[in-house]
Amino acid sequence: MMLDRLRPCALTILLLAAACSSDAPTAPTPVPTPGNPVSALMSCPVPVSRQSLDALPVSITWGLPTVAGIPVDKGSCAPVSGTAFPIGTSTVTCTADLPAFAKACSFAITITPPDAKLRFTRYMAFGDSITEGFVGASFLPSGVSLRDIPAMLRAGARTIPGIARAIEPLNSYPAQLQNMLTPAYPTQQFVVANEGLAGERALQGVLRINASLLATRPDVMTLLEGFNDIDLALLNRSLGDTSSISITPIANALRTMVTTAQARGAEVLLATLTPVTAAREASDPGTRAAVRALNVQIRLMASQLGLGKAVDLYAALDGVPGMLGADGFHPTTAGYRRMAEIFVAEIVSRYDITPRAPAFRKNP
Repeated sequence: MMLDRLRPCALTILLLAAACSSDAPTAPTPVPTPGNPVSALMSCPVPVSRQSLDALPVSITWGLPTVAGIPVDKGSCAPVSGTAFPIGTSTVTCTADLPAFAKACSFAITITPPDAKLRFTRYMAFGDSITEGFVGASFLPSGVSLRDIPAMLRAGARTIPGIARAIEPLNSYPAQLQNMLTPAYPTQQFVVANEGLAGERALQGVLRINASLLATRPDVMTLLEGFNDIDLALLNRSLGDTSSISITPIANALRTMVTTAQARGAEVLLATLTPVTAAREASDPGTRAAVRALNVQIRLMASQLGLGKAVDLYAALDGVPGMLGADGFHPTTAGYRRMAEIFVAEIVSRYDITPRAPAFRKNP
């Protein structure tokens, strides 16, 4: 009891001694009295920042607050030192047993979430010109028809007369996919290899895919191919022939590519073909029906081969203005960005392994 009574006097003496220690004239130091508390004398520990590695609360300890440099051993903090704090920012408030001489102080404790993490970091995009990055222009060059562009690509053309940059790798969906994954998972390094080849048919892809897998060694392969087969089959039909083309050989080739990738240890994200515009359908009647028929087989194949649902690019782009260029089937830069967003969403839903705090259900 005697120590508690002497404590205000000791504090006053300490303050007066501090005020007299300087040679230069100074303003009088406020002296706390029961009726005139000096809250500036109460000092809390510095703010604390920690990361939760498993998304669970983190136990934090801290030292005593001080009054005029003297630790306040007769006081309390709420919450108490050693409390486990959840992700977010919490406030700790400390008070002395003699509040007349020092008001409460507070400091922040910030717990940051674990770093975002994906199970896989190596990806390979396999397909034709839509994978390689042929950007659909807003208009067709003079003298170039809707049918000319796929024919030029099948012949190995890298540029189209009147289009300055037909193949734009930096605007392709694989490039945009990598650009989206990198900031979302900043502690990981991603590789998205673009193994698209303009003009390629699915059967040609079967012959090429093994070399691509060996060269890039992906954890995950995205597969988007088959339009050139449809276009060539329609082109080779007899004049006046309006019968449906067979998509079975195309589906079989896609199945072979999937199983080849699986045998190499890669997971496969099998995508539906992108849609075609009304102008493309008018130029080559039956294109839309063939694309839809192949997409039915792609969705079925994804289920049969244990791939989960197909990545439905058709549904994401069909009927959305600005997604397809003037040739009626190559995406625009905006279309490629939308494709990348769809792939990112699928990758995150399947492979994100970031620790997350368990959800607690409230009792009804």
